[in-house]
Amino acid sequence: MIYGQWALVFNLLTVGVLAFIVANIFVSITFWLVKSKLQHYAVSTRKSLLWLFVLAPWLISLCATLFFSPLFQNGSIFVWLTDLAHWHHPDIFYFMSWHSASLLIFTSFTLYIFIRKITPLYRNHHQINLLRVLGIENSKQVYFIESSIPIAFTGGVFRPSCFISTSLVEQTSADDIKIIIQHELAHVHYFDPLNKWLFSFFSAYFANNVKQLLISMMSLSMEQAADSFYAENQQQSHNVASTLVKFTKLAASYSIHPQYNSELFVHFCRHSIEQRVLHLLSDKQFRPFPTGGVVIAIPLLVLISTTSVDSLHHVIETLFTH
Repeated sequence: MIYGQWALVFNLLTVGVLAFIVANIFVSITFWLVKSKLQHYAVSTRKSLLWLFVLAPWLISLCATLFFSPLFQNGSIFVWLTDLAHWHHPDIFYFMSWHSASLLIFTSFTLYIFIRKITPLYRNHHQINLLRVLGIENSKQVYFIESSIPIAFTGGVFRPSCFISTSLVEQTSADDIKIIIQHELAHVHYFDPLNKWLFSFFSAYFANNVKQLLISMMSLSMEQAADSFYAENQQQSHNVASTLVKFTKLAASYSIHPQYNSELFVHFCRHSIEQRVLHLLSDKQFRPFPTGGVVIAIPLLVLISTTSVDSLHHVIETLFTH
């Protein structure tokens, strides 16, 4: 066992882990209850809300950890809350305890996720460099690559580039190619390969069904944002929708090579074509960002998670001894 400041640090980390688990559960339930309503918000708002869902457990965990720290526990402002939630013997930490086990499990899981995500990132870096070398630079950040498969995608985490196959150029009109390139340049503008990778990393901490739905909804939102980026009027939206349909028919009999079928590539025609076309053709008025709901929900989840940590701590203490 250890005493003093280091014991306090390890105990606060344990608080953070417990708060993260509790917050993850409540955030998952909240997301599952409101998931069908997210389609009523504008794409930019939907993306912000999805980011809020995956980052909320970390934010709530940080708030709970700060609350259990001496910064708040020794103050008089939150004395009413310290009666509801407090940590016993924070200056003593036992290595042979469930505190230590919970930290070890969470750290191991985080390391596992990091290795799983960083390995394809390393491979992708070399793939993109090779494509740039082999491709023909058409314009800044746009390359034509020799391929018999009609394909268009954006890759590169920190320096994204667009790649268009020669087969697609040969089988598609100049106007359609222009729209496809503009779409891919929108992904470059938003740094979507990087955001897609980061979102996938934070989503990995959720249950599999929640994780898959979060990633699917973010991928669709990214595509819809890119579809609409250069569509300044209804006619241009119709043109983008027409290009989507043409590309889908053209690529229907082809499959993407496994090395390009990665979460680090953002493809022009891979996600929910019907929903993307309907979004482009719709004149629906979307809801504004739900500021009031977020302002209420986040503090409420912080309060629930903070008080639940203390309750969970007492429950575990009755089952295990230090």
